[in-house]
Amino acid sequence: MESPIEDLEPIRLIIEGGDVRGWVRTQGQRMTDILQSGEPFSFLPAGADQTQWTEVFPDELVLVVPPPHVSPPTQRLPTNQHKVLIRASEYRLAGTAHLRPGEQDDPILRATRRFLPLTDATFGRDNEPDETAETVIVNLRRVSEFRTD
Repeated sequence: MESPIEDLEPIRLIIEGGDVRGWVRTQGQRMTDILQSGEPFSFLPAGADQTQWTEVFPDELVLVVPPPHVSPPTQRLPTNQHKVLIRASEYRLAGTAHLRPGEQDDPILRATRRFLPLTDATFGRDNEPDETAETVIVNLRRVSEFRTD
């Protein structure tokens, strides 16, 4: 049985050559966890009626501006905050990465974490002004440059 429309949360998905807005049902999960699973998730494009859900495959995504979410303290892991500059596909990003102790951008990070959330983020395409977002999740498999400040 479908949940009522009140259960929908806003999301923005950025893929190669496209930027779509719409709705998801996270059912209390963090969007990062949904993406990390690698399984397709349901997405309702903005302006569509409630029967036009589509499947989105996480590997196709470059960036995600997720719904607002505050994790319960029991789900939070100890992290070190690092200011980072990232290039993913044609996008440049800056923000704060919350990396676990000992974690850094290396093949092991990319093998164990497919998606990395950045907080207090700015992002934009080349030759376009930056946008800001509380959180942007970047697909590490689309990253060509990763620098810490």
